[in-house]
Amino acid sequence: MFGFSITIISTLLWPMLPPAPIYFSAVVVGLLMLQRYPLVSGSLLAVGWISIFVQLLLVVEPPNKAQNVIVRGEIISLVSSNGDWVSMDIRLLNSKNEIFLSKVLRAGWARPPKLAVGQRWELELKAKPITGVLNQGGYNQQRNLLSRHIVLKASVQSGTLLAEPLSVRSQLLAKLKPALTDRENGDLLLALLLGDKSLLSSRRWEDLRSSGTGHLIAISGLHLSVVSSWVFLVLQFTLTYCRPSQGRSGILIAGLGAAISAICYAYFAGFALPTQRALLMLLIMLLLMFLKRFSSPWERLLFALFIILLIDPLACMSAGFWLSFSALTIILLTVSQKNSQQDYRKAKAGVVHWLGLFWAIQWRLSIGLGLVQSLLFGGISFYGLMFNLIFVPWFSFVVIPLSFVSFVTWGLFGGELSNVFYLADLSLSPFSDSLALLENLPNAWLSLSSQEILAVALLLIGGWLILRLTRLTWRLVSLVFSLPFIITAVDHITPLEENEWRLHLLDVGQGLSAVIEKSGRAIIYDTGAAYGEHFSYAERVVAPFLKYRGINHVDYIIVSHGDNDHAGGISVLRQQFPKAQIITDVREYSQLDCRPKSIHWHGLDVDIIAPALPISGNNGSCVVKVSDKFHQILLPGDIEKATERLLTREESALKSEVLVAPHHGSRTSSTVGFIDKVSPKLVLFAAGFNNRYGFPKQNIIDRYTKQGARVLVTGEEGQISVLFHQQERQVRGYRTNLAPFWYNRLFRFGESVDPE
Repeated sequence: MFGFSITIISTLLWPMLPPAPIYFSAVVVGLLMLQRYPLVSGSLLAVGWISIFVQLLLVVEPPNKAQNVIVRGEIISLVSSNGDWVSMDIRLLNSKNEIFLSKVLRAGWARPPKLAVGQRWELELKAKPITGVLNQGGYNQQRNLLSRHIVLKASVQSGTLLAEPLSVRSQLLAKLKPALTDRENGDLLLALLLGDKSLLSSRRWEDLRSSGTGHLIAISGLHLSVVSSWVFLVLQFTLTYCRPSQGRSGILIAGLGAAISAICYAYFAGFALPTQRALLMLLIMLLLMFLKRFSSPWERLLFALFIILLIDPLACMSAGFWLSFSALTIILLTVSQKNSQQDYRKAKAGVVHWLGLFWAIQWRLSIGLGLVQSLLFGGISFYGLMFNLIFVPWFSFVVIPLSFVSFVTWGLFGGELSNVFYLADLSLSPFSDSLALLENLPNAWLSLSSQEILAVALLLIGGWLILRLTRLTWRLVSLVFSLPFIITAVDHITPLEENEWRLHLLDVGQGLSAVIEKSGRAIIYDTGAAYGEHFSYAERVVAPFLKYRGINHVDYIIVSHGDNDHAGGISVLRQQFPKAQIITDVREYSQLDCRPKSIHWHGLDVDIIAPALPISGNNGSCVVKVSDKFHQILLPGDIEKATERLLTREESALKSEVLVAPHHGSRTSSTVGFIDKVSPKLVLFAAGFNNRYGFPKQNIIDRYTKQGARVLVTGEEGQISVLFHQQERQVRGYRTNLAPFWYNRLFRFGESVDPE
């Protein structure tokens, strides 16, 4: 089991999965070696199992540009809504492996009819692979979707309703949602009771993230453990009071009641994959705890880990897996420690013992889950530990019990009691008020770079070992784990080499955003697009990237021109970096115009070459050249043939080693004369994966390659980073170098029918 589990988890770092002949051979050899070499056998079986699982999961009809796809499916979740656009997850019903393997489709529907969880539809779809933008510090949607068995993304063209919701949960949701909509904290109650987060606003989500308390409303191991613990305590107390000499039967009855309550809660939460995993972990733990045979805490954890990864080897890709497993680990180790510290047989029936145990679990969960979240999400909530220390016990002792008592009472009276949720709603008010207060507190979220996250993780491991180990020699050895943290701290106060700098062309779909990094500071060239009121690539990609890289100072924001795919996120970046000077001809944002000028910035020359006069449209793009005495990069925005010819006639200093291709590789740009004048060795195209414009055009790519230039596209590579160090130049793509893992490359060259 250990060999199997550790191998499955290690696949998070594999560049590829083995082909069919190898993984079938691994299964055969693993079975033959099972008796003599169980560790090796488990590893070989894991190699075969995850490869077979992924192959079965990805057996879907390929998207076709010539025709739409017809599917039948059941709505299992309404993910979000934005105006008249609804995003939803649909479980495919006509999948060949439906019984063995649940496959899910993430679909968007513009101006849909009334939708409800549990409805079954026949849908006509335009489908595409689940590729998403990939950047350092950004949300890896591709990995997250794969962990949820989502194998396609699509937009709905039309649909026919086949059946209304039949499940009890769907009917409860249809009745409960209107009853909670007008409640001050109805959005939180609905998420806690039925796992439906559709009422949560973007502002609420941001507050939950900043406070490090998002796990409190995402049904996971914490919630299932709290509910089952309360049921166990109540049943144990009742049985002990009624029958003081009941023996072991009372514990077994209480344990059975706890298991049933956890199953019911998971059902009300919709049996989402993260909830399924948490439930399985909890049931395995309960089973092993109440079996008469001895099993150590680590053996119980291994059993749970093995069963989860056997059922779903992709579970380890989910943050929920690590949060749930961490919660159950903390609970199990705390129970084992407490039981070893006192005479369990004398204390097991005492209320004081159980309450003390419950409190010990709560404060450990508060600190432990806060730290795990910090490591998973790339930063530390400055107030997160305090919030968790207060509100994890508050939710466990007050909010969750009141919510479920209210819910059961509401259900028993057929949903007729309008004020039954008053106390539950009131119990959430301190939490909501604290979140509102958080908005006015400084430094709510401290972002960490990858090196800082690793350093903090190793420091915590070292501290834990020092506290646990008894021999002085081993304690001194454990101090080694603190070295990365010390080195990182010293690195922050030691300036980087003066001649080292970087260009990062970010993957922002069909748009452009580039970051010039030098000495911990940055220049941003364009911001990517924004859509509606709640989405911008500046917020989703650019800002997280800067935080990941540890860049806290942006000196200049250059906006080439006013098109949305270049300027959509300027308001977001201006708010986050108010001291940055904005260079643009877009009137409402301009602090410096785009007339030709030179700026000396931390040893680099930033030359604005064009336009000489303000021009509307693509040809008015700010053309910027950044250089030192060894390297040059040219950022021409969306200039077209007219401006290219003007620049070549004026004998401008266009020659550059690296060129971000004008206008994403359109045929309206990249004339032969312009290419000759620039003479690039490396050409980067900012173009979304299989975008609707077909950028970059193949004949444009051919023009550059004929000149001997290397060509890379963000839609295929993800983020592209170019490192300059004296006369050296290194190029790194996200999918090929920065994170060359199999799940990032899985759909790299698939077909798509929709724009990014």
